Amino acid sequence: MFEQLSCPVAENYSLSGLTTMGVGGPARYYIIPQTIDDVLAARQICSEQGIKLLVLGNGSNILVDDEGFDGAVLHVGKGLRSFERRGDSLYAESGVMVPKISFSMAKEGITGYEFMAGIPGTVGGAVVMNAGCIGRETSMILESVTYLDQEGNVITRPVSELDLSFRSSFFIGKSHIILSAMFTALPGDQEEVMKMTKKAADIRKGKFPVNVATVGSTFKSPPEGPHPGRLVEEVGLKGHQIGGAEVSHVHANWIINRGGAKASDVKKLIDVMQNTVAQKLGILMEPEVLFV
Repeated sequence: MFEQLSCPVAENYSLSGLTTMGVGGPARYYIIPQTIDDVLAARQICSEQGIKLLVLGNGSNILVDDEGFDGAVLHVGKGLRSFERRGDSLYAESGVMVPKISFSMAKEGITGYEFMAGIPGTVGGAVVMNAGCIGRETSMILESVTYLDQEGNVITRPVSELDLSFRSSFFIGKSHIILSAMFTALPGDQEEVMKMTKKAADIRKGKFPVNVATVGSTFKSPPEGPHPGRLVEEVGLKGHQIGGAEVSHVHANWIINRGGAKASDVKKLIDVMQNTVAQKLGILMEPEVLFV
């Protein structure tokens, strides 16, 4: 079915090793596009054959079901990794890790990307979730996004038309595929930019669990509060465990895989956290993790 593609394709491929949580069953098909043309071709085949399509970046912020995904997984985080300066802008394909961009721009003395050093995701994921760190968000430096829509059309939209808000965007709930993005690239003081970039990376390392299997923040944490980690800790769930899934002792808005966790364990723990906070504090926390 995918023989015409020039990129790697596998069947019944386990997704647990591709997500930062380390859980999830197999994908019916697993595709690693090497070019944007590969993405267009794979999307067309899936559309013609009625095959569901899931786009995967770094595998963070996503929870794959234990039964897996009965469709094709397009792993752009393994293939679409090109980025380059274009005048006062930066072009980046959807699979580029944003910390790589952050440090690369810092070396060139380009400001605005410092906060990205603390985001463990790709350009595509950062755009979809309007990812942010240390009070800055992707929307602040984004110029435009080029994506493949549900009808197979390649469209470029300016940032003003992307409905970017806190951890949300025009792309949430849609089957569009982000291909690339353009960002502002303005010069700054190289020494100061590198200093702030390293600070952003260090802040995240000091604040959140490191070297553990996790999706990242479980619930959205608005800058003005209330902050989910404090709420979960207040109701006594820090360290609470279901199966191999545990509320982190370091930061209560993170669930970690202690080893052998299943997606069902994580989902049950999320429900316990959400329901307990709602019942005891009257606050409904909104999940940030995406369920597949």
